Amino acid sequence: MLSYRFLILYKELLNFCTVDLSAFYFDIRKDCLYCDPQDSKKRQSSILLLKVILSTLLRWFAPILSFTTEEIYKIVGSKKSIHLEKFVDFPEKFKNEKLSEKWGELIKIRNICNISIEEKRATKEIGSSLEADLKINLNKKLEKVISNIDFSELCITSKAEVSYNEDVETTAITSKAKGTKCPVCWKINEGPCPRHP
Repeated sequence: MLSYRFLILYKELLNFCTVDLSAFYFDIRKDCLYCDPQDSKKRQSSILLLKVILSTLLRWFAPILSFTTEEIYKIVGSKKSIHLEKFVDFPEKFKNEKLSEKWGELIKIRNICNISIEEKRATKEIGSSLEADLKINLNKKLEKVISNIDFSELCITSKAEVSYNEDVETTAITSKAKGTKCPVCWKINEGPCPRHP
C-alpha cells in the first residue's frame, strides 16, 4: 500500500537544500564557479555535479511543487514534462562511508574555524572571512584522513596554515591577512594573486 507522506519528504529536501547545499556546498564552490577559468577541471566538475543535483531535485520535488518544477524543467531545455520522468536510480557504489567520515571531520573543523573567524568579525578586526588568515592545529591522527584539503577554500579565507600535533584537540586562530585584495577573487595576497596575476 502506498503512503503519500509529502510533508516528511518536503522537510528532508528543504533541510538538504538549506544546510548541505546552500550553507555548505554552494558557499564553498561559488569562488570556483565565479573566479576559475571556464575550462578548469574543478569548475567543469562542479557544473556537472550541479546539473546532477538539479535533475534529481526536480524529480523529487515534482509531486510537491508540480507547477514550479515543470517551469524549471522547461527552462533548462527539456521538451518533456517533469512528471513523465522517473526518479534517478543512483548506483550502490555512490555510497562511500569512508568519504562520508572524511567530510564529517572536515565539517567539524570548519565549524571550529568559523567560530574563530566570527570572534574576529564581532570585534571588527576583520570584515568578511576573506580577510582572515587561519592557523589551524589538528591532531596527528587526522593527517591521513584529511590530506590534500585546501583549508583556505574550505573556510573561505585568504590563507590557512595547518599544523599537526600528537594528542591535541582541534583549535583555530584567526588573524587579519596581510597584503592587497585581488579585484577578481577578493582574496588578500602579499604578492600578485596566483590565480589572477
